Amino acid sequence: MSSKKARRAIGAAALAVGAAAAYDIAKNLSIRAIPDLPKKDPNPNLVHDLLFYLERPDARGRDGVVIDDAYIVNAITPAKVIIDSRFDCMDFRMQSLLRLQYSHIDAIRAVAPTGARMIEEIFLNAKYWMTEPGEDSMCYWSENHQILFAVAEYLAGQAWPDETFTNDGAKGRAHMARGRARIGYWMEQRFAFGYSEYNSANYYRFNIGPASNFIQFAAPEDAVMVQRMKMCMDLLFFDLACYAHKGSLLAPTGRAYTDNMVGVTGCGVRNAISYFWQENKEAADSRDSQWTSFFVMLNAKDNQGKPYYELPKVLYEIGHDSAERELRASYSLDTSELPARNLVGHGDAQMMRQLSMEAFTNPEVIHNTITYLHDNKMLSNKFVNYFKIINLGLIKNYPTLRSISKNLKPMPNGIAIQRSNLYCWQTPHYALASLQRYHPGSFGAQQMLHAANFGGKSVVFTTHPARHEAENTVSSPPGYWEGYGRAPHSAQQGDVLLLLYRLPKRSGFLELYPVPQFTHTYLPEAYFDEVRIDGRYAFARAGEGYLSLTGAGPLEYKEFSEMSAKAFKNGMTEHPDTHFDLIQHGREQYWIYELSDSTRESFEAFIERIKSNRVAYDGVSLVYESKSTRYETQYNGEFRVDGQEISLEHRRFDNPYCVAERDAPEFLIVCNGHSLRLHFEKGEREVV
Repeated sequence: MSSKKARRAIGAAALAVGAAAAYDIAKNLSIRAIPDLPKKDPNPNLVHDLLFYLERPDARGRDGVVIDDAYIVNAITPAKVIIDSRFDCMDFRMQSLLRLQYSHIDAIRAVAPTGARMIEEIFLNAKYWMTEPGEDSMCYWSENHQILFAVAEYLAGQAWPDETFTNDGAKGRAHMARGRARIGYWMEQRFAFGYSEYNSANYYRFNIGPASNFIQFAAPEDAVMVQRMKMCMDLLFFDLACYAHKGSLLAPTGRAYTDNMVGVTGCGVRNAISYFWQENKEAADSRDSQWTSFFVMLNAKDNQGKPYYELPKVLYEIGHDSAERELRASYSLDTSELPARNLVGHGDAQMMRQLSMEAFTNPEVIHNTITYLHDNKMLSNKFVNYFKIINLGLIKNYPTLRSISKNLKPMPNGIAIQRSNLYCWQTPHYALASLQRYHPGSFGAQQMLHAANFGGKSVVFTTHPARHEAENTVSSPPGYWEGYGRAPHSAQQGDVLLLLYRLPKRSGFLELYPVPQFTHTYLPEAYFDEVRIDGRYAFARAGEGYLSLTGAGPLEYKEFSEMSAKAFKNGMTEHPDTHFDLIQHGREQYWIYELSDSTRESFEAFIERIKSNRVAYDGVSLVYESKSTRYETQYNGEFRVDGQEISLEHRRFDNPYCVAERDAPEFLIVCNGHSLRLHFEKGEREVV
C-alpha cells in the first residue's frame, strides 16, 4: 500500500473512531433521570395508620376511627400508587402491607374485598431488586434498603408461591428463594463486619422493621435464619445499650441527617431506648412504619406460646450500667479490603457489600460500579445518573477508571462509609465519642465523626462544612452541617479529644463548589446552662457536666441563622436571641475537647485549669498537657499518651462486656451475671 493510501486509511479509521466516540457520548448524555418521587405526595403513610388501628382496637375507640371499606381502600390506595409507580422508599410501605397480609387479610377481605385484591396486586406487580427488568429511581442498595427489599420479596413469594409475578414472569417460590439468599448475605455481613450505617439514629429502625417481619413470618424450614436474624437484632441493640446516653443515641455514625445530629429530638430510635431502658411502655404506641411491626412482633407469641423475640437480659443490664466506661469497636471495611475478600463483582453478595458501604467511585470498585449500572440499565436512576459521563467505551476499562480514581481522588470517593474505629468515654454526666483517625483529609457525605452528648438537646460537634450556608445546604448532604468537606485527623483518650484540620485552598476533582476556609462547632447556648467564649477558648456547662474547647485561633459565634435553626427541627427557632454556630477560621487549625464534671472540680476551677494547660503546635505535632498527662499526635500519624503509643485501630469489640477480634466467628457478651453467646455459622444463640 502506498503512503498516500495508508494516510487515507488511517484518516478514515480515525474518523470512524471519532464518530463512534461521538455517538457513544451523545447516547449516554441523552439518558434522562427518572423522577424518584411523585410531584404530589399522595400520603402513602395512611397504610401505617391502618395497620396501627387493626393492631390496636383500643386506639380506634379512643381516636374515633371506623375501619370500613372506604377507610381501608383510602389507606391502601396511596401506597399502591407509590409502589406501582416505583417511587423511592416504596419498600418502607411494603413492610406494613406485608403485616396486613399476614395478620389481617381475612378481616380486610371481609370488610373490603377490593382492599385485599389491591394488596395482592401490589406485591405481584412489584420490582424487588436491581437485576429485575424495568428502569426507575428507587434506591435499592443502601444497607437498610437491602433488607427491606429482600424481606419483602421473601414474604411476598411465600404468600403467593404459585402465582406469576408480572415484572419478570417468575413464580412466587422463585422470588422467595431470591429473597432468602439476599437475606442470608445481609445477615452474614452484618455479623462479620457490623452495620455500615452504624449508630444511625435515622436508619437503624429501617433494619428493625423488616427484621421483625422476617422473625415472625418466616417459613419453619428457615428457623436457623430466624435465629441469625435475632442475632443481628441483638447486635443492633448492643449498640444502643452501649452508646445511647440519657435516652438518646448521639454517637459517631455512618449516616446522619442534620436533625439527627442535634440530640434527642432527632433520635429515630428513642422508641426502643425509652421502651427497654426507661421502662416507658407508651413508647410502643407508635404509628411509625417500622416501629409498629417491631412492637407487634415483640408482644406476639408463636404457636408454642413463646415470644418471637425478647431483648436479652444482658443488654438491659448494659443499657442501665452507669459506671464510667471505655468502649472501642470497629465497623465495616475499607474499600482496599474488598478485593482480597472476593467482595468485588456483580454477584448479589458482592454488590450488597460494596453498595451497603455507599462505595461507588473508589479505585477498587469504580469499574465494578459502572459495569453493573450499565448491565442492569440503571443509568436512568436519578441517584446514579451522573455515572453516564463515564459510561464511555474510551475510558470505562478497568485500568483507566482505576487510575482516574486513584490519582485524581474525585470527591465522591469520600461517600464510601469505610472502616470506622469508634472510641467512646462515657460517664453518668456525658458521653464523648469519636472515630479515630478516620481518613483525614477525605470528603464525607453523611458520616458524623464525633460528638459530645450531655443528654437531651445539649450536644456538641465540630465539622468542616462541605458547602457554605444556604437554604439548600443546611438540610441536605453534603452540606453546611451534615457530612463534611474535609475530615480531621482525630485521636481520643478518655475525656480528651484532639482534632487536626488541614483545609485545601482549592476545590478537589469533581468538588463543584468552593471550599469553606473555616470549621465550625455546634454549641447551642439555648440548650446549655452556661456558655462562655474567651478568645480561643469556649466553655459550657450542662447540669453537672462541663465542656472546654481550645482552638488554634480565636473562636467567634456567627449570628443566629433561621435557615439552620429550622433544619435542626429541635425548637431552636424559638431562641433567636441566642447563638449556636461557633466559627474558627484558618486552613490549618485544631480543636481540643476536654470534658469534666462537678464531682471532680467546680466549673470555675475547670475553666482556670484548662486555660493553664500547655498547648503546642508546630504544624506537624499537636501537644496538649492536662492533669499531668501529655497527649501528642500528628496529622494522619501516631497518637501517644505520656509517650506510649495508643492504637487507633480497634478490635471488632473491645469493651467491658465483649472482647472480640475482627472476623470473629463468635461473640460472648456478659454483664452482671447475664450473658449472650452468638455463633452465626452454627446458628446458636444462647441467652443466660
